[in-house]
Amino acid sequence: MALFALRRLLLSIPLLIGITFVSFVVISLAAGGPLDFLTPEDPNASPEVKERLIKEFGLDRPIHVQYWQWLKRAVRLDFGRSFLPDGRPVLTKIGERLPVTNPERMARTGVVRMTFHLKLAVYGFLVSIALLTAADWRSHSK
Repeated sequence: MALFALRRLLLSIPLLIGITFVSFVVISLAAGGPLDFLTPEDPNASPEVKERLIKEFGLDRPIHVQYWQWLKRAVRLDFGRSFLPDGRPVLTKIGERLPVTNPERMARTGVVRMTFHLKLAVYGFLVSIALLTAADWRSHSK
């Protein structure tokens, strides 16, 4: 069982990398670009400013290099800074909002899962009793 779990865990790594790479490429090919979000109040930003931002964020590099840099930062939980004027780290902003929404959702899904699993356990118990009783009855009737 432990070998099965380890194998599944190891197989999930390339799957995760593949899914994140495809998502990264699709987002990169979407209409508009990161500069549209960085300069919303000044759509007529000078080409020098745009060029500086492109170099600063590494958008002039090939897509696989951009993905590799993003993946290295994501493994360290470094999601960068917010584009909003406060410029705070994204992980800090996620941490502020996560406790507000998560406990209620976890409680709701936990109750649903617990109810489902309890029903499934009772059903499995009853079926196993019926099968064992039938097997015992057959063995004594011969």
